[in-house]
Amino acid sequence: MASGFNSTGLNYPLLAIPAYYLFSTVPHVYAMNLLKSAGYKINNSNPKASLSPSNLKGKVPDAVFTKYQRAENAQNNNFEQLPLFVAAVLASILAERVAGPSVKIGGTGDLDPTGLTTFVGAWFAIRTAYNVAYISIDDHSKSFARSALWVTGSGLAFYQIFKAAQILG
Repeated sequence: MASGFNSTGLNYPLLAIPAYYLFSTVPHVYAMNLLKSAGYKINNSNPKASLSPSNLKGKVPDAVFTKYQRAENAQNNNFEQLPLFVAAVLASILAERVAGPSVKIGGTGDLDPTGLTTFVGAWFAIRTAYNVAYISIDDHSKSFARSALWVTGSGLAFYQIFKAAQILG
């Protein structure tokens, strides 16, 4: 039995793809709540224009405006990372299906030959920390912590794809 499967027959790593999509919208929900708490009313008939920086600037306090921008940028970065996450998950599932449970990576003969389950958990943990850092850090010298989290998450995804490529030959 490959990683992510259990007695229900569900492939949880595959379900992590739509879960990550939903997760990616959390910073936007937070940004909308920031504006609402500052008394800003979004025009839902034209929300993109209503939320444009030129329309918001001066209508909410500067601290709210910059935090709003960071939250929206965090959401955008989540969606930019989605294709990499999808590629890593699907490549790993394919590798596990093609190779079967007898494949050994790094001397292990476990039921998770690509480490997919671990990757998915680590990805969500790192992306959560990344989002918190992106939204809350407004000091340039501290912002490199966010960059380190981005590099770590991206590196894990590339490594996951590499492990799948090893199995697939």
